[in-house]
Amino acid sequence: MRRRAIRREAGEAVIELAGRSVGYLLKRSSARRTLALRVTDSGGVQVNAPLALSHGHIEAFLLRHAGWLTEQLARRAVAHTWQSGVELPYLGGVLRLEIHEGSAGQVLDREGDCLNCTAEPALAVMAWYRRQALELLGSRLAALCRGQGRIEPPWRVSNARTRWGSLSPKGEVGLSWRLVKASPAEIDYVICHELAHFRRRDHSAAFWREVERLCPGYASARARLRENGHRYLEF
Repeated sequence: MRRRAIRREAGEAVIELAGRSVGYLLKRSSARRTLALRVTDSGGVQVNAPLALSHGHIEAFLLRHAGWLTEQLARRAVAHTWQSGVELPYLGGVLRLEIHEGSAGQVLDREGDCLNCTAEPALAVMAWYRRQALELLGSRLAALCRGQGRIEPPWRVSNARTRWGSLSPKGEVGLSWRLVKASPAEIDYVICHELAHFRRRDHSAAFWREVERLCPGYASARARLRENGHRYLEF
């Protein structure tokens, strides 16, 4: 007797747990009969579920395990220390923070691989990253659209911590400012991921073929983003 082919799907989802949004990778398989939940070493949440199980059942499962899940995430959370010498991820490399207390002049400026800060570092650094995101992410989105012969869609910088990019029902692309901590290849993958959603709003095999068309060899950038994403989310 001919065996039925196993069908698999994977996609990102978000749920509210204990007053916070928690993003997770949902992997479905027609060969699976039970639900499974795990938190990776990098702090990512993964749910394995039967292919036909409703989203409502999956969310109920997560709510039943909310206590365990929030505890596991808290254990993996890294408290960022704002002090001179700390390394900050930026475009796949690192910048070194130097705090100059009591100095006058510009609040924060970059000098080579060093960020010189004369103000409250947490606020100043994050404001600087947002400015870079507005310029760099917008530039890459425009360049990729030109290369693909398409009109650049409206977009915005978001403060999202549970997803790197999004596409609204009205066709607006959202890109997290924290994405500028990633390498250029990772940034291009996320942008192409969202552009692919203009043709496919799901995460089916056809969608991933579209991602491959827009961003050949995307798998390595996607894997790197999953491996290093927890570092990009530290602040």
